[in-house]
Amino acid sequence: MQTVMVVSGASERFWNQTPFRSYLFNAFSLLLPSGEQFVIRAMEDAATRLPEGAPLQEEVAQFVREERAHQRAHRLYNTQLAAQGYNAVALEARIERAVQGLEQALAWKERLALAAALEYLTALISRQALRGEGWLVHNACRQSSLWRWHCEEEVAHHGVALRLLNEVGQVGYGRRLGLYVLASLILLGDVARHTWDFFQTDRAQGRLTWGGGVRSAAEFVLRQGMGLARMAVGWLGYGLPLHRLVPAPHAGRNAEKTRIEVRPLKARDIPRLLVLEHRKWSDDQAASAQAMAQRIAAHPQLCMGAFCPRTGEALASLFLKPISAAQLQSARTWADCAEVGSQDGAQPSRDLFGISLSSVSPQGVEAIFAFFWPRALKAGWRQIYLGSPVPGLARWRRSETHAPVESYVYATRRGMPQDPQLRYYWQKGFKTIVACKPDYFPHAASLDYGVVVRGRIPLSSLAPLWRHVPLPWLRGMQRCMARVL
Repeated sequence: MQTVMVVSGASERFWNQTPFRSYLFNAFSLLLPSGEQFVIRAMEDAATRLPEGAPLQEEVAQFVREERAHQRAHRLYNTQLAAQGYNAVALEARIERAVQGLEQALAWKERLALAAALEYLTALISRQALRGEGWLVHNACRQSSLWRWHCEEEVAHHGVALRLLNEVGQVGYGRRLGLYVLASLILLGDVARHTWDFFQTDRAQGRLTWGGGVRSAAEFVLRQGMGLARMAVGWLGYGLPLHRLVPAPHAGRNAEKTRIEVRPLKARDIPRLLVLEHRKWSDDQAASAQAMAQRIAAHPQLCMGAFCPRTGEALASLFLKPISAAQLQSARTWADCAEVGSQDGAQPSRDLFGISLSSVSPQGVEAIFAFFWPRALKAGWRQIYLGSPVPGLARWRRSETHAPVESYVYATRRGMPQDPQLRYYWQKGFKTIVACKPDYFPHAASLDYGVVVRGRIPLSSLAPLWRHVPLPWLRGMQRCMARVL
């Protein structure tokens, strides 16, 4: 059981080596009792909407126990700040009134989305605080012990709020980002206000001069420039689709990751790709060696594979091609969309069509997406279209003999598509249904229907910027975001 450390009355006023660094963590502490209570209420309210016996319910209960421990510790911490002459009581009361206003103004889904955003931000800050001693001293003082315990728990459990949001409380991409920006402004504004108040108190009492306060802040910013840049990249990461933000349950920071080799495909890879195709698809659905060779020859940078470095086995493959709006609209079948030839790229387009995604390994798919994303930004690609089967359609049709097929295709459950394949693509970021087409490709469970879905490449709206950024920098940004997330 974790022993919670609290501030002793004999603690030094500037316990974190410098005034500014001490103010920074003290400022966060004033936010926590009321802020943690907001998160707890939002999580407990949303958890009542989980199915009975869902594993996530126990995760939420453990999360709440840890947050209540944080509350108790920081109430004692803040009491000591008040004893040192800081304006802690009034500042805490203002935070409590603001939190009550938010609870009254927001619906339960919005409260959960705001709580998840706050947890993401606190985990982002906590990771940085735990990197060496640039932000937080690592010694025997009780403040350091308290904050290191708190930061470690924030990093470990922040994914619970994101998983709960993904399960029961999705609010739409735009609203989720809006609430994230609100959470960021709340944290930034209140920490700045509290830091300024601490400085004014110490200056009025003769403990610190103007020059001393400015030097303390400037020294922190100059020395921690790389850490602040790393946090800025992590902050942008919240713009990724929600399913990309949600960590796997109980995924530790030191969990071993399977090494997978990802690279553009060559003609020599085709024999291994054929094995993958026939493991994944039926004979009439699997691509032929000739079709693969044509795709690789036509668009070598848009054909990627993930391979086991030990055995050379193909774990996943992705084939893409450029497509224009006119081509997409005129195509009657998947074969029309997937055909490669001289017309590819003839009309200016920033869009791609996913010819096929074959996989026997979820990690292989994730590795391909991670490989392709910085290259897509550099090349200026904006959107990807896919032709998806709807494998639940035949079963639905047996009970709904007269309803139009579109009734099933557009049906949702808990905010996500009802059909399992459309739901899978939705979770991968393909959230827009463009068209539902009969006789699209042979697929008995789909009654030969196909659905064209569209997904936007994350951060592609900044394409004019990415064109001028070297690819190694984009790959570095992707690796930083992967570590942060």
